[in-house]
Amino acid sequence: MTGENYVQVFKDVAAACPDCKLYGPDGVAEAAFSDPKEGGIPAEVGARTKVTVATLSPEEFEKQGIAEAAKFFDGFKKKYGGGQPDPYAIYGYETMKLALDTLKAVGDKANDREAVRKQLVENTKGRKSVLGTYDIDENGDTTLTDYGLYTIEGGELQFDKVIKAEGG
Repeated sequence: MTGENYVQVFKDVAAACPDCKLYGPDGVAEAAFSDPKEGGIPAEVGARTKVTVATLSPEEFEKQGIAEAAKFFDGFKKKYGGGQPDPYAIYGYETMKLALDTLKAVGDKANDREAVRKQLVENTKGRKSVLGTYDIDENGDTTLTDYGLYTIEGGELQFDKVIKAEGG
C-alpha cells in the first residue's frame, strides 16, 4: 500500500482534516511510510496516525511465552543489526518456513497443486511457530486472532497494545 502513493494520501487527508485521527492498515507498517527520512509521512502526521498489523511486538510475543519468536528477533538483529524489524518480517519468516515444510511433507508430489493445497490447508493443525500455535482453516486463513495496534514516534512504529479479533 505504501507503494500505491499512501504517503501522499495521508498527507492530503491530514491537510484537509487537521483535527482528524488517522488510521492505516498493515500495508503501511513499514519505514517507507512511517519515517520521513525514508520518504514517509511527516512527523506531525505520524503523531496522529495509528496502524493495525496482524503481528505483535517482540516484547508482546515474549509476554505470551512464544520462545521461537525471541529466537527469530535475536537472529534478525545479529544478521541485520539495528533496531526492531518491520512488523511483517516475522510473518515472512513463518510463511517461508511453512511453505518449505509443506513442500518437504509432500515430497515427490511438490508439483501436484492439489497435494500441496491439501497438505497446507487440511494438515496444518496445531502448528507451533514463531507466531504461536495455529491451524490453517478451510478458507486458507490462520486461526491467529491477535492484532497489534501501533503508533508512530520519531518515524518508527511503536507497539501500543493487542487487539483481539473474533475468530470464525
